[in-house]
Amino acid sequence: MTYRQRLSILLLAAAFGAAAESPYGIEVVECVTAAKDLRFNNPNNVLGEPKRFVNIYSGSWGGVGYSDTYGGVVHPAVPAYSGGIHLTLASPDDEEPGYVIIAFDHDVVDDPDNPFGVDFIVFGNAGCTKSTTTGMTALDDPATCRLTAAGFSEESVVEVAQNPNGPWYGSDQWRTSDGFAPTLGHVYDPANADTNLYSGNLWWGAPTDPTYPVDPRIDFSDCAGLTLAELCQRYNGSAGGAGYDLADVSGLPVNAQGRKWFRYVRISCAYSEEPNDEGDYGFTEPEVDAVADVAPVSGYRNWVLNNFTWAEAWQTNLTAATVIAPNGLANGLNCLYGLKPTDAVAANVPFAITAFEHGETAHVIKMRSPTRLTATPKGLVVKEAAALGGEWTVVRPTFVSAQQNGAVWLNTFTVPRDTTSRFFKLALDAD
Repeated sequence: MTYRQRLSILLLAAAFGAAAESPYGIEVVECVTAAKDLRFNNPNNVLGEPKRFVNIYSGSWGGVGYSDTYGGVVHPAVPAYSGGIHLTLASPDDEEPGYVIIAFDHDVVDDPDNPFGVDFIVFGNAGCTKSTTTGMTALDDPATCRLTAAGFSEESVVEVAQNPNGPWYGSDQWRTSDGFAPTLGHVYDPANADTNLYSGNLWWGAPTDPTYPVDPRIDFSDCAGLTLAELCQRYNGSAGGAGYDLADVSGLPVNAQGRKWFRYVRISCAYSEEPNDEGDYGFTEPEVDAVADVAPVSGYRNWVLNNFTWAEAWQTNLTAATVIAPNGLANGLNCLYGLKPTDAVAANVPFAITAFEHGETAHVIKMRSPTRLTATPKGLVVKEAAALGGEWTVVRPTFVSAQQNGAVWLNTFTVPRDTTSRFFKLALDAD
């Protein structure tokens, strides 16, 4: 059954102003699919956040009676597979691929503060392969489920555009949207399991964040030997999905700030060069669940992600700003000084502002460090306030120069003058 459908979403204004931007796709501009199962060919399935829960289902699947008793959280060993959860893309013929075009209500930009450099995420319904063929129920302990180096996925083609009719841009470096990392609906947190999710839940706590990506350097092979519980912990609060960096795209125009951007994403069936189970060649049939704009994170969190492995970055006892790193400095100081945890330092220099000079258009700030800086560390911010009891405004300083003074370096920064601010502090952006 082939159809083309154009849908529009009416954006309602809030009672006292326009509605806030959504981090998820809000409109299906066009959809072409030949999926025969009516539960999986509804384009609306791709709108909003990725699905977090698989409901118990009983009914007909492809004309055959089918029942499912899982009724639990979506996670890498039980992906979003039941009816009404996702859209299946199936090509109508051997000439053209099936596809869906999804619109955001704002420009998605190449943001340097995004974790891992990832700018947007596409969610499918891929999954990890367990070491046993035994089915998993919602009451089974994820710590007893062992994973292999394999997973099940479908190849797809992901492209972006600034207008709904293109031109479309992509990258050979981009992975399939229906692959790693499989969706995780809730955090694995036995100590704070949410008993309202379903009866007997002992493992799953708060909802995960669909705007925070899993390390894009990781794949199914990195899951070998891990338990499901360990894998979910290493997601570090992320809902998973396949992450994409706009820096990988050539030719995509930039905005006034010099950043690449898009508003429309197209996910298409890929042509498979390998035969399927029936020995036939042709287009793949990937699933699409949701698309999300990645939210930027603090300078310190980015420092942690860049300096700790995937197996370490979720562990608070290793990554907290107060933890002493192998070089003898606290993680927070290493971030402020632009150092790696293992960088040797000649002196243990206390974090200190040596001068704050008011200016007509900008204020000058000088800070000591054990090594020379060449740019403003991402974790370094200035907090300004009009009064001590007032709200602090965060501003990132601009690096000017570094001069050696004995065993330490004196670094100079500037911040634009704000005539309302009277109090200032140089701080670690760790929120």
